[in-house]
Amino acid sequence: MRYADGATLLLLGCIWGSAFMMNDVVVDEVPPLTVMAGRLFIAAIVVTAALFLTGRRLPARSWWPVLLVLVVLNNVIPVSLITWAQQYITSSLAATLNSTMPLMTFLFAVAAGNERFDVDRAFGVVIGFVGAAVLIGPDLGDITSSNALGDLAVLGGSAGYAVSTVIARVKLQGDAMPLVSGQMIFGALIAVPIATAADGPVGLSLSTEAALAWLGLGAVSSGVAYVIFYALVQRMTATSVSLVSYIIPVVATILGWAVLGEEIGWNLAVGLALIILGMVAVNRTVRPSWLRRAEPRAAEPEVLEVGGPPIEVRRRDG
Repeated sequence: MRYADGATLLLLGCIWGSAFMMNDVVVDEVPPLTVMAGRLFIAAIVVTAALFLTGRRLPARSWWPVLLVLVVLNNVIPVSLITWAQQYITSSLAATLNSTMPLMTFLFAVAAGNERFDVDRAFGVVIGFVGAAVLIGPDLGDITSSNALGDLAVLGGSAGYAVSTVIARVKLQGDAMPLVSGQMIFGALIAVPIATAADGPVGLSLSTEAALAWLGLGAVSSGVAYVIFYALVQRMTATSVSLVSYIIPVVATILGWAVLGEEIGWNLAVGLALIILGMVAVNRTVRPSWLRRAEPRAAEPEVLEVGGPPIEVRRRDG
């Protein structure tokens, strides 16, 4: 991973990590579907304005079917589910459960033939989902409780993000801003009528905190963030891009504790540690020693970058 891509991924993680705190603030005053619709409406205005100010055009009609699929799987369904869940569970728990997304992304990428499945990565998937089980364990006493349903709703939203990440990696190419603009416009056209029918018109009695948080969710978390995301997803694998989920729960947990006064329980700490370990194993950052195969390693080539394509320089033994 290039340093610039790593820094951009860190920025994206901080933006999306803070979204859970802002969600928590807004959903106290606004119904979940309306929160989701407002995010997409604000994002559509911000990104489309930026699009025209920079002399770009809306995406061609050939992109519309893909963008429609993505807006449903990557915006409407996940945001609605996670926002609804945050009425019943903390922002830090929601963010940590959502960090199972890279594991799901890997499984969907394997199913699509874009990633290779092996013993090491199977270990990562198992450990990661054990972490998710630790997180939701205290709520499983009554699977029909609001807390348990909130946990499951976040996992459902994570699955939507995972599928859409694989689709975006395969299907999307070109300038990210027109693609995001088209996606957000479609999202607003779908979400606003649904939210209006379900929740009625938005009231004007919002607190300043809720109004600013809602604006931040739309302009930054659903606008700027997706421009960054689509730019990255064209340069990196779907699983690599999903590494942003390392950062999101850490940022969300710190903000939940510092701003919202949320407690950090043992299951949150243990579950997050297991999920991160699973993500590390899936992405081959580290490999458990007891799973390493005893096989000779070939000398790795040095890669020199000299202002053009990378040049491989292979060493000879002896």
